[in-house]
Amino acid sequence: MLKRIFPLPLSARLMMAGLMFFYLLVGFCLAGDKQEFPGESARWYRYQSPNFELFSAVKDRQSRELLHQLELLRALFFDTFKLKESQPLPVTVYYFASPKDFKAYAPEGQQQTLGGYYLYRPDRAVIAISPVWSEEFPLHIIFHEYIHHLNRAIGLTPPLWYNEGVAELFSTVEFKPDGVVLGKHLPWHVDSLRARRWLPLETLFAVRSDSPIYNNGKHSGQFYAESWALLHYLRYGETNLDKDKIEQLLNHVMNATPEEDPVVRRQVFEETIGMDYEEMEARLMEYAQKGTFYSYKAKLPPVPDMKSYQRRAMPKQEIRVGLAELSLRVNQSANARLCLLEASEKNPANPRYWEALGADAWYSDDLEVMAERWQRALDEGSDNPAIIHELSQRESRRWFANFDFNFRLPEGRAQQLRTLLRRSIACAPEQSDAYEMLAWVEASVVKPDLANIKLVEQRFPKVRQKTRTVLALALVRVRMDERAEAGKLLDELDRMNPEYWVASAAETVRAKLEDRAPRKINPPVASPPPHLRLRMDLPGLLQ
Repeated sequence: MLKRIFPLPLSARLMMAGLMFFYLLVGFCLAGDKQEFPGESARWYRYQSPNFELFSAVKDRQSRELLHQLELLRALFFDTFKLKESQPLPVTVYYFASPKDFKAYAPEGQQQTLGGYYLYRPDRAVIAISPVWSEEFPLHIIFHEYIHHLNRAIGLTPPLWYNEGVAELFSTVEFKPDGVVLGKHLPWHVDSLRARRWLPLETLFAVRSDSPIYNNGKHSGQFYAESWALLHYLRYGETNLDKDKIEQLLNHVMNATPEEDPVVRRQVFEETIGMDYEEMEARLMEYAQKGTFYSYKAKLPPVPDMKSYQRRAMPKQEIRVGLAELSLRVNQSANARLCLLEASEKNPANPRYWEALGADAWYSDDLEVMAERWQRALDEGSDNPAIIHELSQRESRRWFANFDFNFRLPEGRAQQLRTLLRRSIACAPEQSDAYEMLAWVEASVVKPDLANIKLVEQRFPKVRQKTRTVLALALVRVRMDERAEAGKLLDELDRMNPEYWVASAAETVRAKLEDRAPRKINPPVASPPPHLRLRMDLPGLLQ
């Protein structure tokens, strides 16, 4: 049916035109507020290898090769040091098709200087790579930072020189079809070592993350260069040093802490290497001046074939939220935060949104909101081992910040903590923290769970905080009215030279067993070097 249109009066037509202009203006402003995330119009694919998630806008071959190199690097690290991952942290990689798109997600102030970067958050790490990376830059920085990621994943906090030296050593790894080349030298480090004054080893070993040497440009390059040179000399240099002694030293260093006594540090070095700092410094200077750096070729570590990686196309909305997540993690973009909040409202059952929003709250130091959002992610089915670990440790520390012999954990809370800690152990069985906290849960309830106690006892040889765990297990025996067994554990604890608060708490428990007042405990003497300690497996007691 045709409708006859009558012309409006001029005044009405002018009014309508004004309204239309107003609505168009408002619409344009709103569209400007909700900016497009650069790169979302590209064609993206999601890849999944055994240990990495990749969002890629580049060709399939490039995508698979990048994942394969990261998988090889990870396997090589664990094979070299004979270690296992104790604190898994998921890794998501973004591979951009356009340098311009990549720069939109680079950390603020570094858009013009980066070709790729690694970013840590407690629930997930991200790696972002520009397409110019493979053409103009080596993977040096990405490999370096990923080695830091793996050092964190094994649950160790070695001295800074070792941490940076290992990262530099592995940053030059070259993977070939018939093997892997280790030990390729870094020319800029050699130039620095030849041109500048060396830091004494005593100084190098004492550098911490807050040290001026590490944080200013004057000496930081020399610190990296010397850390690399020492490890390169010990591992690949043509030396007459005992390889077993070198491994003994490096094993000690890997398990040491930045707060290690300098006297103990020097003693261990001289006992294992057979020379003092000054002689080693002279050897290193000669090594750098000579300029002969040997590399080592080894077999490729076994990893799944790159063709086995899963691949699927990503819908526009999925990659939009994925890019928003990256923008939120890197630069705390308000627009990205709004996008994630909107996505969580439309699809509240997606745990990934709650994980990212929880990390955003963590960055803002709003730990209550962080915990709420991560708990929501778990409720929605997240199997992210990092947030399970973080929440279980956070809740445990809330209840066990101080020692109180008479404290009893409410049964409902105890059951919640047990569930969370057992879930954490299921995700990361090689960890130490959850076993230690599980011991304290059972030490703080009226009726300990025998299955949990047995689990802790079986794991005891590998827990880090042995004295604290023995104290908890002694308290468990008290709760079970096994006073003689509790006394044996306390006797063993005394021989382990426990730290002051553990010794004080142990005396409180012993005094309760003997129905007397606690005696004053003096601070213990300094511990012997770790490599001289006896292994504390407590045979016959923890059965």
